[in-house]
Amino acid sequence: MERGRKKKRNGKNGVAEAKMDGDVLSIDCRECGNVPDAGSDECIRCIVSKISENGCAARIRLRTGRDTEISGPATEILCELSFIDRSASSLSGRPMRRCGSCRHSCDRIVGIAWSTFPTPDFAGARGKLMSFSPSNGVCEVCVQKTYRALDQAELSISEISKRVSAMVDGRGA
Repeated sequence: MERGRKKKRNGKNGVAEAKMDGDVLSIDCRECGNVPDAGSDECIRCIVSKISENGCAARIRLRTGRDTEISGPATEILCELSFIDRSASSLSGRPMRRCGSCRHSCDRIVGIAWSTFPTPDFAGARGKLMSFSPSNGVCEVCVQKTYRALDQAELSISEISKRVSAMVDGRGA
């Protein structure tokens, strides 16, 4: 199921709509069918996806019958996650036709890591990549590019995790 798309209780798929309203990103959670919980993996995936689509904001409002607003360091961290998500998603750019069908393409390997977002499976992605023996120079370059992308994304996620831990421990961001 793609990010921002959730299963409604009535069995239909709902998509949370989002729009910028000044410095606020308003996400209409009423269509997704779940109660908004900014700490849940599903909501984090949806929020990061909506930031990627609409851009960063000073505040994020989850609209339901009772709105929830996110601001300050939490919003900054969500915007950083969105930047990492966009960066990882744009790495493959326009792959050559043969690369697009490769089971070890950058896009597919990064997809393995992001499939468990917000706790990406970098080890699983690297494991899949390690099982591949490049057959030519183009593949070797692609594999190295993919390893660098995974390393950079993992480093960024690690830095964000440290900031979150510091916030939780009361040491600030």
